[in-house]
Amino acid sequence: MQQLMKKTTIKKHATPHIFRHTYISMLAEAGVDLITIMQRVGHRDEKITLGIYTHVTQKMQNNADQKIKKHFAEVLNMSVLQDM
Repeated sequence: MQQLMKKTTIKKHATPHIFRHTYISMLAEAGVDLITIMQRVGHRDEKITLGIYTHVTQKMQNNADQKIKKHFAEVLNMSVLQDM
């Protein structure tokens, strides 16, 4: 583990278990469905996968922001057309 960490820019203490969190979060970020993620990591309870292992990444935040902007832009455009 020490040799791997030397090859990264990670400065804080890391364990192999941290990579499990990262892997699960990356799968979620990529849009892999929850059932497939659970099957890959051996979870039977989605509460464990979602509550403990899945972390919201910056990319997920950005994607959510874009979806919200797109949705409300469409709603606003519809409102303008209906007022005409």
